[in-house]
Amino acid sequence: MEKGFTIWFTGVPASGKSTIGTEVEKILRGRGLKVENLDADDVRQNLSPDLKWSKADRDLNTKRLTFIAKLLSRNGVAVIIAAAASYREFRDRARREIDNFVEAWVNCSLEECKQRDPKGLYARGERGEVNDIEGWHQPYEEPLNAELVLETEQYSVDECAAQVIAKLEELGYIVPSDDVYSAEDEAKVEERLRGLGYI
Repeated sequence: MEKGFTIWFTGVPASGKSTIGTEVEKILRGRGLKVENLDADDVRQNLSPDLKWSKADRDLNTKRLTFIAKLLSRNGVAVIIAAAASYREFRDRARREIDNFVEAWVNCSLEECKQRDPKGLYARGERGEVNDIEGWHQPYEEPLNAELVLETEQYSVDECAAQVIAKLEELGYIVPSDDVYSAEDEAKVEERLRGLGYI
């Protein structure tokens, strides 16, 4: 069975967590791994639609993400989580409960996040429609010992994803790319073996 692991992308809204997570997911799938991408917003919408944005509600959503990731990763799945998990205690709990845990801090200034604002969240905050944005209205406790710090104002999405893949290889969670056949390579080998009558 493949070794399962969990990559937890943490950072303030619009820092790039989901975008990098999606790119990493593509790379891992391309290498033939079983991957589940647990976006916090999707999990909240489907499992916790009753939750609001208090610390207690955020804590509960984080507990649910941790539980799902723990089950999946111990069964050989590469789990990607994009969730602010704004308090260190939330992320520390996940680290204790999940084997092969990687914390990736997606670091970006609040000013840049406000410029990006893909979901219009900061614009709503400026208009006074919301007052619960992590790192602005509510605390965001920066990681102290993250395995990765992804500086999204300095590096592109592809470069950040490459940093994640390199760390996973370094930790022994995935095989280095030099040792991996692509799906196209495997198809060619299979076709050749069929032509030779071996399969």
